[in-house]
Amino acid sequence: MKLSVIFYNIGQGVKGIFRNSVMTTASLLVLIACMILVGTFYLTIDTIDRNFNAIDNLNVIEIMMDKDYSESEIIEIGEKLAVICDESPIVEWNKSEWTQSEEAPVPKHENFKYISPDEHYEIFKEMYKGEAWIDAFENGHDGEHDEGEHLGITSSIEDNPLRGSYRITFINLSDFDAVTRVKNQIDSITLTDANGNEYDAVKTEDIKDHIELYGNVMSIKNTLYVAGLWLMAIFLLISLFVIMNTIKLGVFARRNEIKFMRLCGATKSFIRMPFLVEGVIIGVLSAAISFGIEYYLYDYLLKDIISSATGTSGASGIISAPFWDEYALIVAVGFLAIGLFAGIVSSSISLKKYLKA
Repeated sequence: MKLSVIFYNIGQGVKGIFRNSVMTTASLLVLIACMILVGTFYLTIDTIDRNFNAIDNLNVIEIMMDKDYSESEIIEIGEKLAVICDESPIVEWNKSEWTQSEEAPVPKHENFKYISPDEHYEIFKEMYKGEAWIDAFENGHDGEHDEGEHLGITSSIEDNPLRGSYRITFINLSDFDAVTRVKNQIDSITLTDANGNEYDAVKTEDIKDHIELYGNVMSIKNTLYVAGLWLMAIFLLISLFVIMNTIKLGVFARRNEIKFMRLCGATKSFIRMPFLVEGVIIGVLSAAISFGIEYYLYDYLLKDIISSATGTSGASGIISAPFWDEYALIVAVGFLAIGLFAGIVSSSISLKKYLKA
């Protein structure tokens, strides 16, 4: 294609933009609304994912042991938990991996393990290092231990307020029903006392998990995802119609010129190109404006909202990825794709009637 033809097409496309300025503005506004809607839903869902995945022990159920349980009772509960873990498809652990011995009377596998009160105490010491209360407790119990032998199950530290626990790690939280089944099985574990009477071994409140949080967040995320897709489809359809009408007005204004060009032997592609350029300009311009607005919404408005809601000077409690590092390319390409699609498709449809032989 000659350079003069390229400049002619661009010039005619630009003229078409200003020829129907009101409809062009309407096209831009609707297409911008569509892009911002899609971009905002995407950024919101991704931010939810980033914060959700950052939650510690999200895929863990922790079963707290009663402070009064003996070592044999804790081991018996562990044996019943081992069967549940072995039978569950979402716990990567086999009960044959736990062979009880004097050195390892309880499981220590990464997916199913027992954490003693002493181990919990060491974790707390590390978490709250330098805190006055932890230092006072440590100094007050320096060298003081309960009498008797300990197999690493009950506490050897005198007056240790912490309890032991079994920790089960899931390999897949998306199977919400399977996780719930495991939790229900744990809740139904019983032991038998000296008189042969069964009693509830694990209280419901002693089962610590994030299952409800996971379900709520997944529900919100899925709702946003579906709503975003539907609203994007609706706005994109409206955008196509508005751009089509904008270009149709230009085609109608030049209908006699187009007929004359057809009679003179002008090719369909030559006639079509200025209107395609017009549609592309609308799409690209909408993408550029939308990108700028989306950057402002994410990088400034979002942080201001979080700051106001938390009463802090920044959104330190919320994980938000840098816009230019993580999102700029994806958002730019996505907006450009939507703009080009809307511009080219609507232009092509608008010209069909006038390009018939």
